[in-house]
Amino acid sequence: MLDRIPIPNPFGWEGLSTFSLLMMLAFLVGSYLLPKELERKKLDPNHSDWLIFLGILGTLIGAKIFFIFEIWDQVFIDVPGYDGKYTYPLIHWNGFPGHPGLWSSLFSGGGLVFFGGLLFGWLFITIYFRYHKLDVGAYYDAVIPALSMGYAIGRLGCFVSGDGCYGFATDTRIPFFVFDFHGAHPSGVPVWNTPVMESIMAFGYFSYFQFWARYQNFRKWSIGAQFLIIHGFARLIIEFLRVNKAVIPFIDPPTLVNIPDANGNPTFLTGYYWHGFSQSQYIAIGLILFGVYLMVSKKLWLKEKTNV
Repeated sequence: MLDRIPIPNPFGWEGLSTFSLLMMLAFLVGSYLLPKELERKKLDPNHSDWLIFLGILGTLIGAKIFFIFEIWDQVFIDVPGYDGKYTYPLIHWNGFPGHPGLWSSLFSGGGLVFFGGLLFGWLFITIYFRYHKLDVGAYYDAVIPALSMGYAIGRLGCFVSGDGCYGFATDTRIPFFVFDFHGAHPSGVPVWNTPVMESIMAFGYFSYFQFWARYQNFRKWSIGAQFLIIHGFARLIIEFLRVNKAVIPFIDPPTLVNIPDANGNPTFLTGYYWHGFSQSQYIAIGLILFGVYLMVSKKLWLKEKTNV
């Protein structure tokens, strides 16, 4: 994996983050696609810059907040020799020794949870729509192709940087879908290449929205509801292969339930398996159900009548 692109400099700077570069590319592509779709739907393209900005802002804030929820049991933990399970992490930047700190994790460059970014991005953008009295359903439908492409590129950033969005170990050898992991915690163990799997699926439903669905004259909100269902199912399925903790374990969890140091990775990856729905899977199920509710309640499979 290539976490950074080295650039010779006298300041000791490590170089450009490959994840940040791919994320920037994702937003640039979105900023190209979105105004064109707004114009096509006869909506005001001048709102696209604010929508992109609020999407970025919501993504950064929400992704970090949801990351803290994912590692909550590692931040606020009883550590022998230290008093104040909840107080200590609040007043010490790096938290308990040997455990992730609340503030250091919150303001670090890593640790971004997509669903947190998605939900907060939608919240910020919805407030913007309401404030300007815009047609929320029509604008949301216009955002979906750009959002899908941005997600596809962003997942490639996870793979290139080796940030940890990988699957557990497998003896299966499938080109592109399995690789020897040498990321943030090197091990060399063959694991499921879940970032690339997700990226391929995202490119797939981007193509569906960009080249077919948006031309079908579906009822307002239909494209948005379809995205919730399709993306929800894609994320629900891929999480069965990813290294993730279960919110409520259904079967006995692995012996090592947290990401160990580099020396412990082979044992961790080969001993890991799905043992219950993760935070992301519960959110994915919620998105699917909400999307289905919208489709059924508004009959969104129907198309708008056109004047001939």
